Amino acid sequence: MLTIRLGGKADLVWAQETVSKHHYLQCPVHPQARPMVYVVELNGERVGLCMAGLPHATQNRKWWGYAHQPTQWQVVDLSRLWLSPKLQYRGEWCQPEIVPGYTDRRGSFRPTTMTWLIKEVLCRIQKDRLALWPPVYPHQPYHILLVISYHDPSLHKGTIYKLSGAEPMYTNNDGLPLPGPSGKCGWVWKLPTPNWSWQDIQIIRPRTMRLNLVW
Repeated sequence: MLTIRLGGKADLVWAQETVSKHHYLQCPVHPQARPMVYVVELNGERVGLCMAGLPHATQNRKWWGYAHQPTQWQVVDLSRLWLSPKLQYRGEWCQPEIVPGYTDRRGSFRPTTMTWLIKEVLCRIQKDRLALWPPVYPHQPYHILLVISYHDPSLHKGTIYKLSGAEPMYTNNDGLPLPGPSGKCGWVWKLPTPNWSWQDIQIIRPRTMRLNLVW
């Protein structure tokens, strides 16, 4: 019964207000990150969100920003994830006919709504990101190839990222997730290179295109 859609300007305002009040960071996404939002709805009511934007770091030695790696413009950061407590474990809407999940050995229903949300976003974000933010330099690489996110290991284990297929950004010798320089654990989802160009999709938010001049 849950649905997900790409939000507009009013939804983005709602999302910034919501994460400022209810997300554990209690901080909106900076406008310079060019944020966008996916809205989770139940019977027309907004009950969850996923905000995405440019990563803070322009380079990462292992993943992006260097030769033979995706550029910073080919990376998008899932910067805020939030679901109404009513959808979470033991919430009044946490029911198998409403949210995805499974029944554990003790007969309790366990929701998997957050991993469902992440997977839905991963399926859509390559086209949606370019529809909102077309490439400024269309002759340079622009397809989204990496989706990243972070979690504070002092607050939770990042299980939802692992279950949704993400790789840890930093690991120890045993391959276990390690915090990065910021003290947070990073996660990466690799996306396949699309077989379409920005000209093949409907552009929602036009931008000025720039061409590299050859003298």
